[in-house]
Amino acid sequence: MSSKQHFILGTAGHIDHGKSSLVRALTGTDPDRLPEEQRRGVTIELGFAHLTLPNPAGQGNVMELGIVDVPGHADFVNNMVAGVGGMDVALFVVAADDGWMPQSEEHLHILTYLGIERAVVALTKSDLAEDLEFSLEFVKDGLSGTILEQAPVIPVSSTTGDGIDILREALSAQLAGAPSVPDYGKPVLPVDRAFSVKGIGTVVTGTLSGGGLDVGDQLTLQPSGLTTHVRAIQNHSAAVERAEPGMRTALSVPDLQVGTRERSGVRRGTLLTAVGAPPPHDTINIQVTRLGRPIPGQLGTKRDLPSGRRVRVHHGSGVIGARMFLIEQKSLSPGEVALAQLRLDEPHAMMVGDRLVLRDWSGEATLGGGVILDAAASRKKIGSEEQIRFLRTRSDGLGNLSLLLASVIERDRLVDLAEEASRLRFSDREVDATVESMLAAERIGKISSYLCDVSWWESVLDRACNLVGAYHKKHTDLPGLSLEDLRLGIIQLLPDPAIFDALLESLKDRQVSQHGTYLAEDSFTPTLEAEVRQAADHIQEALKSEPMNPPGRAELCVCGNSRRALSFLVRSGLAIELSEKVVILADVHKEASEKVLAFLDQHGRATASDLRQHLETSRRVIMPLLERMDAEGKTRRDGDYRSRARE
Repeated sequence: MSSKQHFILGTAGHIDHGKSSLVRALTGTDPDRLPEEQRRGVTIELGFAHLTLPNPAGQGNVMELGIVDVPGHADFVNNMVAGVGGMDVALFVVAADDGWMPQSEEHLHILTYLGIERAVVALTKSDLAEDLEFSLEFVKDGLSGTILEQAPVIPVSSTTGDGIDILREALSAQLAGAPSVPDYGKPVLPVDRAFSVKGIGTVVTGTLSGGGLDVGDQLTLQPSGLTTHVRAIQNHSAAVERAEPGMRTALSVPDLQVGTRERSGVRRGTLLTAVGAPPPHDTINIQVTRLGRPIPGQLGTKRDLPSGRRVRVHHGSGVIGARMFLIEQKSLSPGEVALAQLRLDEPHAMMVGDRLVLRDWSGEATLGGGVILDAAASRKKIGSEEQIRFLRTRSDGLGNLSLLLASVIERDRLVDLAEEASRLRFSDREVDATVESMLAAERIGKISSYLCDVSWWESVLDRACNLVGAYHKKHTDLPGLSLEDLRLGIIQLLPDPAIFDALLESLKDRQVSQHGTYLAEDSFTPTLEAEVRQAADHIQEALKSEPMNPPGRAELCVCGNSRRALSFLVRSGLAIELSEKVVILADVHKEASEKVLAFLDQHGRATASDLRQHLETSRRVIMPLLERMDAEGKTRRDGDYRSRARE
């Protein structure tokens, strides 16, 4: 039984060095699809082809390579960068009769900035070389000290076919043992083409990464937030039910229109993501790298790059304007690595670990590359020790999930797990397993759906306890601190109501308990001044004398002490305030409510008048009592009648 691995091969190299001809020789497909390209013999847009190679790792295993042929001319570098963002192996092309050229150097820089680890160098037009050995050594000199230094250099001729089979073998060898493109369950399709087909609607193409897609899946268009569904999927012109990561993918997305910069819709540079993916953000923190080798003809590659400079950011298939601020220094020289913040002209959806290419604002020079350390950064406290420590930690461990989680927990103290995980290139299973391990080691805490710093959470509990204790000292006659006052005291620390509920539960271990609408220390007993205590006793006696026809508030509160006493009785739960004018004892309220429910169980329904007579009370008391029971969900009103509320 055969198995397939899907990879993307991207070409790179100077104009007219034979990239497209080489693709034709390898695949039999002409990647130059535009009439102007075929007329001029120059690739302007991205071209695509397909190649199947045997996998040396096992008989019957094959590797399916989607080939992206990119332009080599300086004017088309934007298109080139759009094509190589998702590549697994590079086919770097240098013509034997022309040698190392400016775009050879620039494309090498771009491959370096994008972190391409596997490559084969094709020395094309070998049949035209006056001295092939000299050309070979010349190219190897150009590759010396670069990521391609160890890459095999294969002399080939697309005209005669010499070396083509050897090139295929070299590509197979480069990908032998390579892991399949990871499936994190977070599909992302950077759109490199969008067009309309009569009878089908909008079709988009791109290189799928992060997760698979099935026919019928719902997707979100970034950054607009528009939603669509996948009507059909194609891979190399063949209909499939599912696209796997690493596939060249065409999607029918009928809910979207082809957009322009002036009209919202899908176009090159936009992203299609799973529903629930993190929203786009306009500020990211990166580690930026500049190679020390200048690019011939590009003065910007020789000069220092000052903080605050306008740049063009290439991410996926898109280009976004931005201003780059260096975090620890005022300028960045060729050959240096630094931390930087990119403030984008418009929000863009990115993930931690994504790679970027930075070009100057004029679009004439490739200045550097970056890897994203924080995909939703804050513009505050730039250059702080805390920020630098966070970014340094991440720059050293982008492949370490526990380190990534620990770093953001240390910085933010309280982290929404789902939101943070959505920005990381790890599956939900990996996240869950890592979180469980960190919890077991007591490195972090978990509160509701949040992860937290354990010491920080203890400090929050300390603050809550201190607020309750301080209230007791100041108000010895009152039963405790209201929940609302506690919430206001720590609201800035707790962004989610669920956290507040968890806080109340955790306070029980600190011998602080909730009593209705207030909190009190378990050991606390309210103490009243003698005059206030006497007034409280008098009010209780008055309420007991006529339980269902109690005196009104005005009769009970005849002085300051009686008002304090009544407030104490209500807040301590000894009395119930039915309305602004009516107060009854708590045990009387409980008994009356039970009698109402028993009457309704016996008779099915009753009017307020029926219940008033049954309780031998007045309309002044029965109406607020019933309204309170309605609000509590014990009874239900239907016109003039009430019945027991049912679950």
